[in-house]
Amino acid sequence: MKTKGILNSELIKIMARMGHGDLLAVTDRGFPFPLHANTATVDLSVTENLPRFIDVVTPIVQDFEIEEAIIAEETKTVNPPVHEALLGLLSKKKNKGSDIRIRYIQHAEFKDLVLHGGERGEPVACFVKTGEFTPYANVILVSSVPF
Repeated sequence: MKTKGILNSELIKIMARMGHGDLLAVTDRGFPFPLHANTATVDLSVTENLPRFIDVVTPIVQDFEIEEAIIAEETKTVNPPVHEALLGLLSKKKNKGSDIRIRYIQHAEFKDLVLHGGERGEPVACFVKTGEFTPYANVILVSSVPF
């Protein structure tokens, strides 16, 4: 029996199948589910604010090779506590010795990316919905490799 790190079997399975450049989105409760049939989804929400966004994203960041984090620009001003917590978490993680790149985009672009896929239409590989009831508690993590 697994007793440390991420315990959700579906989330572990999906993350293990991801490769370099794949996108993993973690969102608040209000974010719509992606429209791509090839996006694996995990809805962890139980009730209002259970689990919280930062409580879900923390073990994912700890257990995932990340080269870039994409955050909606509006998060800075609309939800500063989540923004600061996310930046603090990401600042502790390195990508081959370097800091994780942070890219800010407008929320409409962020939403379009999650719902419809990237520039070439490739879907977000994994979509995780939390029970977070505060706005703009969302991040897209771009997968890296450890070598």
